[in-house]
Amino acid sequence: MLQQALEQQRQWKADGHGYMVSVNLSARNLIDDRFVNLLQGLLQQYGTQPGELELEVTESALMHDPEGTAGRLERIAALGVKLSIDDFGTGYSSLAYLRRLPLHELKIDRLFVKDILAHEQDANIVRSTIGLAHNLNLQVVAEGVESAEIQSLLEQMGCDLIQGYHLSRPKAWEEMSDWLATFDQAH
Repeated sequence: MLQQALEQQRQWKADGHGYMVSVNLSARNLIDDRFVNLLQGLLQQYGTQPGELELEVTESALMHDPEGTAGRLERIAALGVKLSIDDFGTGYSSLAYLRRLPLHELKIDRLFVKDILAHEQDANIVRSTIGLAHNLNLQVVAEGVESAEIQSLLEQMGCDLIQGYHLSRPKAWEEMSDWLATFDQAH
């Protein structure tokens, strides 16, 4: 998947678009010492510059080998790859990871985002998480945004980015170029 994403990114660059790509890492990737070397080779092969690739890691994936994973993530960050905690708030050691790992971004799980208009407690959790992340110099992405009203409230809360069905349903690679062209023209 990583190779396919970097190949597509290279094609977008050739077409004049500087899109960053984001790829989910599995727990298997994080416990494999060979992964960092593989990643470094792919970055060189595809001419990926620092900041053009983001790897998303779930809290549960970090729990398999916390110390070894922390070291591998440090090496990955040293390559100029951005690191994001995905599904934040659903794991058990969230704050410890925020303190110890070379993270760039925190993605608030859709569990907390989907009902922020109807449930004040969810809105308070999201608002507090955004404040915490910003105080740690992390970018914040809200997952599971399904309406303009939720997007608006998240903007008022200071959320940096959103993802969810409000923007687009998941698409196959082949459909992305057309969708991106339409999205770029609209924004």
